[in-house]
Amino acid sequence: MFERQKTSTSEYENHTKHKTRNKILNKKNEISYKNFSLGIIAGICLTIITIILQFVAFFTPHWKEISPNTNSLYVDNVDALIRTEILHYFNSVHRYSRHSYGLFQRCEYILNNSTKFNNQEYFFDSQNKKCTKNYLPSYRDDHFNECHSLQYYRFCTKASAKIFDINNDYLRATFDISYYHKNPPSTFSCDCQYPPYVLICHIIGTLAVIFLFLTLLLFIIYPCLVNPHHQLKVKCFAILSTVLAIIFLLINLIIIFRHLEYESLEYLMAIQRHYKINQIYKLSQDTKTAMDKFLSSIRIRIGYSAIFAWIAFALSIIDGIFIITTCKIKGKHEEKETRTSLLSSQNDEHMSPIRFTALPNDAQSSFQLPPPSPPPLPSKFENQRSRIQFEDAV
Repeated sequence: MFERQKTSTSEYENHTKHKTRNKILNKKNEISYKNFSLGIIAGICLTIITIILQFVAFFTPHWKEISPNTNSLYVDNVDALIRTEILHYFNSVHRYSRHSYGLFQRCEYILNNSTKFNNQEYFFDSQNKKCTKNYLPSYRDDHFNECHSLQYYRFCTKASAKIFDINNDYLRATFDISYYHKNPPSTFSCDCQYPPYVLICHIIGTLAVIFLFLTLLLFIIYPCLVNPHHQLKVKCFAILSTVLAIIFLLINLIIIFRHLEYESLEYLMAIQRHYKINQIYKLSQDTKTAMDKFLSSIRIRIGYSAIFAWIAFALSIIDGIFIITTCKIKGKHEEKETRTSLLSSQNDEHMSPIRFTALPNDAQSSFQLPPPSPPPLPSKFENQRSRIQFEDAV
């Protein structure tokens, strides 16, 4: 009896240990699932922040800021024609104003010392800030003599208009940019366009935003899938989308930072290209020398749009790491183990455990085994048979 009780007690202990082990495993699986969900939520939030920062950088006109470094520009040892052109450009555009440039807009801020300027300056309004489209003159070198002028340059940078009519818009560009004229444009006109590198950045930046949105969509879809094969497909597409977004963001940043001086030098570079195409190398070299002097008189700094773009680029890399680490796909053996542990835990809950009550010490001491039962009495036939065998033996 004691051995039977001992065996039942050991079975109960083993059953209790097995149940406790299953509870611990289920708890670990529950905790890992919670961490997985938190990782997905963190990745989605990170992608949304990346998209917002990229939008802010994409549409704000503060990728770079250009301000004058000095109040006067000295250009020596160059042709008088080149020196006059560059001094006039510096005094009328950069000497008393600060410029900020973006992929769609540019802003011009009048400095405090602009009141000292003479009446030939082309500030037409009393506002301290004027934002327009980031247009620059666009023409072929055959029309250099007609289109290359400071009035045409100021028209494109201030009017947000694409067509500059030489006959009708000359006075408008010189004195009052807000003047509305009803005369039809002439047959020949000069165009105002976005710089070529800005158009490329428009395309690349748009592709980067599209792939960021695709990454966000795949991040949201992934937790809703149950089939591991579908999860693997979504994870691969999400990684590919993130990699392409990172590449396009990096290309966009490289292009922009390789053209920090473009808008401020385009007016002078047009002069250099014209003389170089016409093989007037002396004036072309003088223009290059004057451009170096001009760059030393201005200060080019990075604006907050570029800072936001760099942060978005870094967050997109972190987002890709989140996709690789948090979007885990369970193997078949892990699914079997999880299913087995869940089934065993459910069965354990439905089973009624065996309960044993320990006897008190007094009951155990007074407990005695019952006396053995007497053997059964022989039957009448067996008595007669034994008597006959006894008589024969005698």
